[in-house]
Amino acid sequence: MAFDEQLRQAFETLTERVREEIARELRGLTDDLIKQAVADQERAATEAGDTARTEAERAADARIAEAEDAALARVADAQRAADARLTEAERAAAKRLADAVAEAGSASEQRALELAEERVRHAVDEAVAAARGTLRTADLAASQRLLDAIRAIDRTRSLSEILDTLVNCAGLEAARVGILLVRAGATLKAWRLIGFGASFDAAPDVELALDAAGVIGDAVRTAATASSDTAGRLTAAPFNLPDGRERVAVPIPMSGQVVAVLYADQGPADDPQRDATMAWPATLEVMGRHAARCLEALTAFKAARVLTERPDAMPAAAPEAAGAPAGDGDRPSDDEAARRYARLLVSEIRLYNEPAVVAGRRERDLATRLGTEIGRARVLYEQRVPAQVRERTDHFHAELVRTLANGDETLLGHTT
Repeated sequence: MAFDEQLRQAFETLTERVREEIARELRGLTDDLIKQAVADQERAATEAGDTARTEAERAADARIAEAEDAALARVADAQRAADARLTEAERAAAKRLADAVAEAGSASEQRALELAEERVRHAVDEAVAAARGTLRTADLAASQRLLDAIRAIDRTRSLSEILDTLVNCAGLEAARVGILLVRAGATLKAWRLIGFGASFDAAPDVELALDAAGVIGDAVRTAATASSDTAGRLTAAPFNLPDGRERVAVPIPMSGQVVAVLYADQGPADDPQRDATMAWPATLEVMGRHAARCLEALTAFKAARVLTERPDAMPAAAPEAAGAPAGDGDRPSDDEAARRYARLLVSEIRLYNEPAVVAGRRERDLATRLGTEIGRARVLYEQRVPAQVRERTDHFHAELVRTLANGDETLLGHTT
């Protein structure tokens, strides 16, 4: 049985008892008064006769009335006392009921709090486990992408292919990436950009002064990776970012000299579709360092091959000095060595001046636009290749037409 039901039954029992007690008292008082009045009436009747009996009856009636009034007063007093006792009992019962309800409510509230804390702990544990799983999955995916990038760079066979592969793989780790070439130690020229907008990505005609290039300039000057935490700000378009956005610049050195910089950032706003890891700057640094080693290795390999096949390293002039004609078997190897050396020189012009090459083809003025670079490479070619080989075939010019002009000599424009 519920507590409030027990309390209600106890209250009803107490009320019934008080009423019965009052009724008994009233009956007793009434009986005593009636008996006394009757006795007085009989005595008055006997002593005084009929007249006295009348007076006695009046007196008896008066006394009965007085007795009734007194009885009623006593009943009223008893009723008030009973009401007071009932009120006090009701107050006590109500207080006990309120205390019981409060106690029950406190217990329920405590239990509810315990259940809520348990649910919160369970939810936090699940969230932590899910976050750990997500981080593990993201780390495994990032590690696999890094491994794929290293393998892709290792499969390249030219300097430009190395840089293109590097920027493509870096684009999987950051929202905006680009490679800038160092020109004459004072300016930076964009080689390729990804994520900066269609106009910049399609034709990266971007040039920065080294002393105003922020993190990129710091990476060139220190030959070490620079970030927004360690270097100055870069506000030049399209590299400007709001405050607090992270950026990184990885130098790409060759023979101790920085020839290019890999730049990356996560863009001006977070992309909910991009799952960027916390270690993306370190991942890009590993890619950049590996690409630099591959560039050095490929350049060294080509240079070593050219040196071993140099025409001036062969005793081709000895038979002519002795009066004997040069052997026909020597001429293909001499020409092939000169052709390979010319290809290496022109490929380097194209590698470090890609935007100028694109513009020169469009305007048909490659020779004028790249006159300094072509002249410097021509001097190196003539210093390395013997005169008799150069007189037979101008491999350097042929390579300019093939590599820079895509086989169309008219794109060179005026040549000297």
